[in-house]
This record gives sequence, C-alpha cells and structure tokens, in this order.
Amino acid sequence: MFLEVQNFAWAVKTDPEHPLRKAIDKFLVEFASDLQNDEATIERAERIKHQIFAHPNVQAFIGQAWGTVKGLILDAAADPSSELRTRVRDGLLTLGRRLSTDTELQGKIDGWLANVAGYVVRNYRHEITTLITDTVARWDAEETSRKIELQVGRDLQFIRINGTVVGSLAGLVIYTVGQLAFGS
Repeated sequence: MFLEVQNFAWAVKTDPEHPLRKAIDKFLVEFASDLQNDEATIERAERIKHQIFAHPNVQAFIGQAWGTVKGLILDAAADPSSELRTRVRDGLLTLGRRLSTDTELQGKIDGWLANVAGYVVRNYRHEITTLITDTVARWDAEETSRKIELQVGRDLQFIRINGTVVGSLAGLVIYTVGQLAFGS
C-alpha cells in the first residue's frame, strides 16, 4: 500500500496534466479568488486567523521567535565582521554616494524632510516649545557659561578680542567724526 501511495504521489509530481494536480490547481485559484472577493470566505478566514493568533501556544511561539530573531540581530549588529553590519555599511555608503551625485534623489529626500519637519512643527509645536522652555529653565547660568566656554574655548577668546578691537575702532571713528564735525 505504501508503494502505491509513493507511485501515486510521484505521478502527481511529475505529470503536469495529472487530474489530481489539475483539481488542486483549480481549487487553489478559486480559493484565492474567494479570499479576495467572497465576503463569507473572507470572514471565515479572518475568524480562523484570529483564533490561531489568540491561542496561547501560538502567542508563546511568536514571543520565543521574536526573542530569538532579536537576539540574532543584536549579536550580528555587535559583530564588526557580520554579514548584517557589512551589508548595512555598504548600503549606507552606496546611499551616501548616490546622495552626493543624484540630484533627483536629493530633491526627493529634501521634499520628504521638509514634509516631516512641517508635520512635526504643525502637530507638536507646543510640546517642542514646552520641552525647550523647561530644559533652558533648568540650566544653571554659571554652569552653562562654563560649559559653553569649554566647548567654544579658543574661538570665544577670538570673539572677545575681535569685539574689543571692533568696538574700539567704532568708538574712535565716532569720536573723530564728532571732533571734525563739531570741533572743540
């Protein structure tokens, strides 16, 4: 009996015109059509789908599968020689090269960024304002000044020197014009 089942399965597999194969193909085409167009079939399929996904064993399996996939991704991201990191790096490099040369892509991305920025400002401006105001209000003036001086450092000294020189020259010009115009 087992040999007959094997022979039958082989005949179905190798003969594209086999009646069982044609019947299965016809059923699958009709079922696919019903899944897209027949309300009763769509409803039954949705009900079955919800029953399957609501089952505790399926939920546990999904949780375990996600944990495993997440672990694999994190491990690959941590390994500098992993295929994932290599592909992401290569993809980013390719994107960077395209962005530097492809004006059409530059325009698309500029448009997307402008749309995103506009959306964020239109919908979250009050939250952004509150965040900035609250953050600045918590700053200590002396501490902030010290941090800015540490970050800006040498450039801040040039700004101070330039301000002193420009201010002195402006004062000298004003004094000279005043002396020439109104005399003493």
